[in-house]
Amino acid sequence: MKTITLVFLAVFTAWGVSVVSRDMATRKIPNASLRTGLKLLAAALLALGFYTWMGYAGREQSFLNYNFYLFFGKHLFWTALAGIILWYAEVWPAGDAKFFMVVSAALPLANPYLRNFPDFLFIALLINIFVAAALWAVGSYLASGFYAVSPSDFYAELWSDVKKRLGELAGGRSGPLAAVMVMNMGFLFLLQQIMSLELRGFVGKVFARTDLLFFFLFILWDKIGDVFSSKRWVYISVAGYLLYFGLGYFFFPDRLWLVGSAALKNVFRFSIILFFGRFMLEFMMEKKDARFAGPAELEPGVLLSAKTARTLRENPIFEGLFDDCFKDGLTEEQLEAVRGWMAKLEVREPKIEIVVGRPFALWIFAGAALTLVLDRNIAGLLK
Repeated sequence: MKTITLVFLAVFTAWGVSVVSRDMATRKIPNASLRTGLKLLAAALLALGFYTWMGYAGREQSFLNYNFYLFFGKHLFWTALAGIILWYAEVWPAGDAKFFMVVSAALPLANPYLRNFPDFLFIALLINIFVAAALWAVGSYLASGFYAVSPSDFYAELWSDVKKRLGELAGGRSGPLAAVMVMNMGFLFLLQQIMSLELRGFVGKVFARTDLLFFFLFILWDKIGDVFSSKRWVYISVAGYLLYFGLGYFFFPDRLWLVGSAALKNVFRFSIILFFGRFMLEFMMEKKDARFAGPAELEPGVLLSAKTARTLRENPIFEGLFDDCFKDGLTEEQLEAVRGWMAKLEVREPKIEIVVGRPFALWIFAGAALTLVLDRNIAGLLK
């Protein structure tokens, strides 16, 4: 069996390198390459399945039992769900999301004994991908300031932009509204704590993993963040708080403060992660690849910066056309709408901010290599 995993790892590595090379050269991952990766996965599964049959027949000593394939199915479910969410949340284009699914599915076939397999291996992989990419992107951007014509001007402008971004974030949420959002998020984490305590089995284990909730909230924040400031969620959370603390005072006062304080602590942790990991880190990473383009320079597939996407999304003239602005770039319909809007602006040479697409397949593959070598996520090494 070990021979199969080693052969698969070697062949899959060669395939991954070819995909990364193509992505770096063309900024695209062809579906034909992804189909080849799926064929490699199928071949490895068949080979391992044959050894499993041989093992149960008493003809082989080293084999995987049937539980491995059940675990592999769970891992595929979480991997597919994460890939779809990362695409829908406008974090990755479809090609990168599909490449991630194939690479993530390959990990337990290369090493069936990886830590966090089956339920949370995908999170360890994503942490390795994004932490490595972020450290490199931000580090290289800051380091480039030393080679600028005037490093002091470079860092002064950067600090000015950071303060401007902080101002935008502060202005977007007034004090009372920010407090309401914190209370509403607190109720969500309170529910998570209660359900993790009361439920048993696999479902209870899922709710007990706060990092899983952090992941989905973090990735989907642009899609669902406004829910926490809606009146409906305010009514639900207020009713929930009154019910929980009212009953808790009489029936379970000892657990009341324990669960409540844990929920408050999670809100604080998530707020810090969201602020630095999403708002500020995304801002810093985009600065490295941002530039301004006029109508003639725009074409299908061009990526808008997060700031431009927010501006167009909030502009009523587009009537929701940019509610979903995926990382696959501008569609023909969106492109024509943007050009028409820019032509009507009372500006001599109107331009919008776009970002140069980064070949992310390299970081997906690097994250998989780190996961296999370290058998844990990078953040875990910092504990």
